[in-house]
Amino acid sequence: MIFKEGKLSKWHLLMVIGIAFIILVTRRPDVINNPQLWAEDGKAFLEPVWNNGFINSLLTSRDGYFQSLPKITMGFASIFGIANVALISTIAAILIRCLFVAFIMTSRFSYVDLRLRIAFCIYFLVQPNVQEAFINITNAHTYLAIYLLAIILAKDNNSKIWKAHDLLVLVLSGISGPFIALLAPSLAIKRFYERGSLVNMIKKINFFDVIFAVCLLTQAGSVIFGDYARTPAKLGATLPLFFDIVSYKIILGTFFDLKYVSWAIGKYIFNVVMVLLFTIPATYFFFKMDWRYKAAFTYVFFTLLVSLYKPVINHQDDQWPLFLIPIVGCRYFILSGMGIFCLSLIIIKKVAVKPYFIISIFSLALVPSMILTYRMPKMENVGFNSDIEKLKNALPGEKILIHTNPPGWEMELIKK
Repeated sequence: MIFKEGKLSKWHLLMVIGIAFIILVTRRPDVINNPQLWAEDGKAFLEPVWNNGFINSLLTSRDGYFQSLPKITMGFASIFGIANVALISTIAAILIRCLFVAFIMTSRFSYVDLRLRIAFCIYFLVQPNVQEAFINITNAHTYLAIYLLAIILAKDNNSKIWKAHDLLVLVLSGISGPFIALLAPSLAIKRFYERGSLVNMIKKINFFDVIFAVCLLTQAGSVIFGDYARTPAKLGATLPLFFDIVSYKIILGTFFDLKYVSWAIGKYIFNVVMVLLFTIPATYFFFKMDWRYKAAFTYVFFTLLVSLYKPVINHQDDQWPLFLIPIVGCRYFILSGMGIFCLSLIIIKKVAVKPYFIISIFSLALVPSMILTYRMPKMENVGFNSDIEKLKNALPGEKILIHTNPPGWEMELIKK
């Protein structure tokens, strides 16, 4: 009955949120039972919020653009004491993903078969090679941007609750990263097909469009008038390396833990064939399918383009060769992995005589790989908790160095 109606009740959606939460936590339980800050969580976001004040930090751009979500989270979490900041920021990052999964399962995506949505949501929750960006507020803006893309692709709903939901995600995403610029062509595609012409796109502009434009101009102004340069390091790009990265890191990395498919590195003919197997149907469907596919394809394409053209892995070495290290730079390909998985479902559905049977076989074939990559290693004990205790026992005005994960990251907080 549920499959025929293509929608879930409110109770079902609450169950989806609960299941999603459990899956994410059980992939790395220490995010809850031993929460620690990750990378920029501390140095870039908590430190300025804690030491310089919330408002001052919020109005200061970083890396050329505003990154407001982690600063807002750190400001809110700080109210409950420094010892609780890591846990609260982690829960915030988890909830963003859980709410996204629930959104995909609402009636606003009833144009997609519920079975396909379930398959996508399961993949979203157990996606391999996401250790670098797994449940931390620093990388939450990547998932928030995917959430905003989903809103663009979803059926419109004019209820006050849904409008407030859409605007909240838009604003949080728009002031929290550069992805708003990459999403602009997708929104433009939607408006063009909905309104029929460029003239009508302008004449029928709505409040959502205005807020989108304000967020876009805010981030663009910060980039244009700021003095930030991403990295002086060279790309080190070559054509064989391009096919290595796309085949090994992006395509095979969609389905398998990268440490099990490293044999593909250097297999030029194999990698060229793998790239063509996905780029040809992806391009074909761009011209054959509706505006939603075009909008999603465009965002994935531009995100991949920017990721490969302007990656920042370190500031000394050539960037592209570093992508061949399994865990390095995987945060750049989270979206493309979802896109390739969805493309696989589309190909099967278009080609197969019994598509849902073949999709079930395809999904089951991935189970062994997903089991191997389900649990992720714990974060290392870098002394985070003991450093927090030092801060709690310090004298007002004293500066305490606090170590965070991954090893080598640290922040300096002033006791208040």
